[in-house]
Amino acid sequence: MTHSSYKEQLLAIFENRLTQESADEVSRQLVEANVAPQALELLTELQDNSAKLAGGAIEALPEVLRRCDPQTVIPWLDLTIGLASHSGAVTLKYFRESPPTLGILESPVQRHQVLSTVLEIVDSDSEYAANCAFEFFRKTPELLFADPSIDLAGWAEVGQELTEWNQVLGIEFFRECVNVAQVLPLDEVRSWVAFGTKLITQNSLGKPDYVGILEFFRTSPSLLKEIDSKELRPRVVILGSTLADRSPETALTFLVEAPVLMKALPSPEWQTLVLQYGLLVAERDANVTLDYLRRCPEVVNVAVGSDEKHKAFETWFRGGMEVLDYSVDGARAYFALETDKALRSIEQAMNGVTLRQVARSLKLFAQMICGESVLIESLPEGGNQVHTETTAQGLRVRLPMVMNQYPTREVNLRCYTVMVAHEVGHLEFGTYQISSQLLQEMGQTVAARYLDEQKPLASIHTLDELFSLFPQKGVIKDLWTILEDARVEFLLQQEYPGLREDLAALAKASVSMRSFLHGMTAREMVLDALLLHLTDGAEAVHFQDELKPVIESCWTLAQSVLHPDAKTGDVLKVADQIYQVMEDMIGTYELPTTEPPPESQEDETDIGAGPRAAEETAGAYRPITNFAYRGDMSPELVQGDTESEEGIAPSGEKGPDLKEFGGASESSSSRADRSGKKKLLDEQPQKLSDGSPGQDRVLEDHWAVKDSGQGELPIQKSEERTFLYPEWDGKIQDYRLKWCRVIERAGTEGSTDFAQEILEKHGSSIRILRRYFETIRPTALRRVHGYEHGEELDLDAAISRVVARRAGAEPSDRIYSRRDKRERQVAVAFLVDMSGSTGRQIESGAGRVIDIEKEGLVLLAEALDAIGDQYALYGFSGQGREQVDFLVLKDFEETARCQVGQRIEAMTPLQQNRDGAAIRHATKKLLHCPARHRLLILLSDGKPLDGGYAEEYALEDTKMALHEARQRGINPFCLTIDQETTGYLKRMYGDVQYLVLDNVVDLPERLPRVYQRLTGRT
Repeated sequence: MTHSSYKEQLLAIFENRLTQESADEVSRQLVEANVAPQALELLTELQDNSAKLAGGAIEALPEVLRRCDPQTVIPWLDLTIGLASHSGAVTLKYFRESPPTLGILESPVQRHQVLSTVLEIVDSDSEYAANCAFEFFRKTPELLFADPSIDLAGWAEVGQELTEWNQVLGIEFFRECVNVAQVLPLDEVRSWVAFGTKLITQNSLGKPDYVGILEFFRTSPSLLKEIDSKELRPRVVILGSTLADRSPETALTFLVEAPVLMKALPSPEWQTLVLQYGLLVAERDANVTLDYLRRCPEVVNVAVGSDEKHKAFETWFRGGMEVLDYSVDGARAYFALETDKALRSIEQAMNGVTLRQVARSLKLFAQMICGESVLIESLPEGGNQVHTETTAQGLRVRLPMVMNQYPTREVNLRCYTVMVAHEVGHLEFGTYQISSQLLQEMGQTVAARYLDEQKPLASIHTLDELFSLFPQKGVIKDLWTILEDARVEFLLQQEYPGLREDLAALAKASVSMRSFLHGMTAREMVLDALLLHLTDGAEAVHFQDELKPVIESCWTLAQSVLHPDAKTGDVLKVADQIYQVMEDMIGTYELPTTEPPPESQEDETDIGAGPRAAEETAGAYRPITNFAYRGDMSPELVQGDTESEEGIAPSGEKGPDLKEFGGASESSSSRADRSGKKKLLDEQPQKLSDGSPGQDRVLEDHWAVKDSGQGELPIQKSEERTFLYPEWDGKIQDYRLKWCRVIERAGTEGSTDFAQEILEKHGSSIRILRRYFETIRPTALRRVHGYEHGEELDLDAAISRVVARRAGAEPSDRIYSRRDKRERQVAVAFLVDMSGSTGRQIESGAGRVIDIEKEGLVLLAEALDAIGDQYALYGFSGQGREQVDFLVLKDFEETARCQVGQRIEAMTPLQQNRDGAAIRHATKKLLHCPARHRLLILLSDGKPLDGGYAEEYALEDTKMALHEARQRGINPFCLTIDQETTGYLKRMYGDVQYLVLDNVVDLPERLPRVYQRLTGRT
């Protein structure tokens, strides 16, 4: 056939569908492109199938040709016929959207690739083939724009496979394929799909619920996109898929948290390692894996240096897998850093030292230096300045909770010790004591030198006010800081020779001098030179020739503070003299400075530099960076007094060798670090990153030290005090740390009649008890023999001495006796179960169990008042580990008998009983009571029970709490009125003495006698 005949046939088909002009143009283009025969054939086939769809195709042809080349018409019509065979509605949408969609693609090759790939989807046997094909067709331009070389056929194949399994999911996949392609390569998409299919659950009717997978298809690409590393995303998918095998909910939780968790890790290598190890855990349990992943950033970031990070992480991980071998619950607690074993594994693997480990030794060391009570506590959150405070309990030294800036544990431990010595040394040698007269005299001198106004000078009360009179406050403050630190360290080395080597070594190791390449003013160079001279570190530094005369003059003056008789006032005078020398010799002249090179403009965040000695207050002067172990010295705290002498005279006592605390000395040359250091003394301290997304910082919270490591201090809440205690889990053989919250409060008060009624009821018994207890009260004085000096000669000892001398033996000088005061020194705490079970009625009709307990306590209080022992009465109950109620009926220091009786009367059955936490809190209170003998008596009516705190778990924890009390020097005794013990008492109390009362009614009479037997010989 000729071209004209093809054109005529095309015009005949286009009749009534296109305008004459459009029909002529379409026909011409098809004929000239030699595609008219195929077009006629395809249009005829479409006409035979559906005249309506054929008309729609004809009407769309002009727009297709306007946007695309004529060659595209044939595959376009092929796809039209395929879609028409499945869905007319989809085909009509195709007519509207295909021209602009294809027009976006500039390359005819890409258009043919898209149409042929979509046609393959249409040719499948699926009922929803047209819908899937059309959805994919819509997305193909975006796929090609993102990656022109993308394998469209491969993506289509994945979608077809999913469609054959479930049509709805196939359509959703094609809709989201662009988002998926942005985050995952094609070869990882099947793993992603497999992950999603594991999220299909069954609904209440037993049919598949696809909500989870549909949400996964829609949201997971955006979550994965938040993970910066493309190589990491497939690993996240694989781990999530493994978790989904065991718990779809946990897998989704992990996917949501994964971006933040990965960003919290320090490097891509760590991200990969954490996910690899996570797979090993995920194959065992999903919830354990989530706990592991959530704590990984904290464990990794707490260590310093690559080797230490790997060591701490590997040790922690291996320990968790060992626990997982025998207990899933134990592994969850371990990886969540809730157990003592987990935290100890990290501590032992670190080169650093936690303050918690050495707080007691540091406390004793500080008290030895200054002769006062010293509290050692960690810096508060966000705090980074070592400093000393004065509290009602005495001095308090604030230190970092972890010291890990040096490569070995020994040097880190030494750094803690030197920090404490330096802080306490300032107090011992009078840094904060200065004469008011000296302040006023220097104030007048400085004002006359620098102030033009001839007006009276206001009284000066602090060193900070004096420094404000200088033109450059920062310079004089730095001078005073350098000189005073040097004076205190010199005196420490003189008084305590054991500190010399370590102070010198740490000073050199901590040198952090700014490089000349970064630009320094002349004054800054002189002050840095003084800092180095005063620590014998100047010989290794070359100073510019122009400044050497200035430095030598300043150094000559500075050496005068290194004298045993130097005081704070002397330091102040020398600082003023050096300031004047610098002013005279330097004046306004400044050495040329250079801008720091681009590579040096880094955020100086290295741990190890000490606080800035001052702020920049004038000109271009930048404050010096002091040493790491030196704390904050605040001139505003140095106030004038009425004394003529400044400082405190040295005690003359020598301290122990620092090796006792800090180990062997190491070479300082290998420890020096002259790189940029973080200047720690900022007006607004920066909050350190915890590296743990959305989590409380378990490690920092655990390592925080309050009250010198003596345990948790109470958190005040109105009249309540809250304490946190661990709990022993016998199943995992480990402590769950800070697991129970004990809420201590005073018991409510009832009427005053109750105690009086009890006393009248048992009047005769009370009189007998009082007489007996008074007989065992020790006499005021007793004769004690065997002293070298005393009030009277011991005749028997003197005779024995004469006999020994005549027999040629070594005679004893202990021939005197004297009368010493004798005290029982007994403290006892009674811990009474007030759980709901004490409300049951006694069979004999004598009332409730708690009523009998109350009678016994009243009689006991009478007996204890007679003997004079220190005693306390506590009740306990609660509901869950977050609320263990601890009621104080009488504390050790309370003496109001009437009030105690009122509190006993108000006792009432409460809820449940968590014995372990109550025993631990009573133990804590006993340990704070000064006594030679301590006794804890537990009065209970049965097994401990508090929700999940039951059976073996509760028995094991109670047994461990009693064991802890014995280890701390407390003698526990348990008295129970449970008539159906069924053998659990022996398992719960172990080696602790206990007594079972056969008749609960006998409790009031028996309780005082039990106490007498326990303490009669004390």
